[in-house]
Amino acid sequence: MKTNNAVLPALFVSWSVALLLLANSQGQSTGIRQADAAVKKTATAPSAGKIVRNSIGMQLVYVPAGSFMMGSTDADVQEVYAQAQRDVGTAAKLEWFTREQPRHQVTLRSPFYLGRYEVTQAQWQTVMGSNPSQFRGCELCPVEQISWNDAQEFIRKLNAMNDGFTYSLPSEAQWEYACRAGKTIKFSFGSSISSAQANFDGQYPFGGGAKGVSREKTMPVGSFPPNAWGLYDMHGNVWEFCGDLWHDNYDGAPKDGSEWSSGGDPAHRVERGGSWDFHADALRCAYRFRARPDARVNNNGLRVKAVRRPS
Repeated sequence: MKTNNAVLPALFVSWSVALLLLANSQGQSTGIRQADAAVKKTATAPSAGKIVRNSIGMQLVYVPAGSFMMGSTDADVQEVYAQAQRDVGTAAKLEWFTREQPRHQVTLRSPFYLGRYEVTQAQWQTVMGSNPSQFRGCELCPVEQISWNDAQEFIRKLNAMNDGFTYSLPSEAQWEYACRAGKTIKFSFGSSISSAQANFDGQYPFGGGAKGVSREKTMPVGSFPPNAWGLYDMHGNVWEFCGDLWHDNYDGAPKDGSEWSSGGDPAHRVERGGSWDFHADALRCAYRFRARPDARVNNNGLRVKAVRRPS
């Protein structure tokens, strides 16, 4: 059969157009499916700061996965050391702050929940049946006069309630990540702090903050503004225990935000956040402190971490 040569170019153009339309249609379909999947993921993932309650009414704040820079730069260390020298003179030691180094990136691949507030005296009483605190008569004040070991027993009893969460102390990296709430500055709300923003010895503010009061006791949780993720009292009130063993610096620290439970000093555990009787330099997001696991003092408390149990 003869083929009309004049028809061939027209047929070729028609086939090309058809193939192009089909490819565009498939591409658009794939794009729509990807967009739908992204919308569904966004719709199902809680947003940072979302609050849930557990079986005893503790409020837990959703902390998303993410990356951050943990610790302090050389310039940060020199700045805070200079502040400490102004505050306490020759008693200040550079090693108080070099333990915040080296600054390093940490990537937390899984979200978690963290107590919106420090554990209160009333909550401790509910779970443990007693209140060891020195500053009693304030059910909404944080429990204190507890040890790291006591905190572990509290968590064991929480887990025994089988309320859909698994509880623990946060790792040191999880605590700092939540404290910063996406910020890189010294405090979760800025580079300075005064006693109008947190409970500490207000005679020793930081970064040009105004001198203020020293309340000489704990305050009810939530008395001061929260950070960007809705967590209260991440600066001051009571020190908050972490799960990690104490290490003198971050050499060899986990990069995934997990609890650092190897090596280190088994005679001490990490605590963070500062307290009612400390200076402001100890309230910075990066500051690290340690405590013996059996020591009970009136400026140590806790904040719980929780993850949902598989259904």
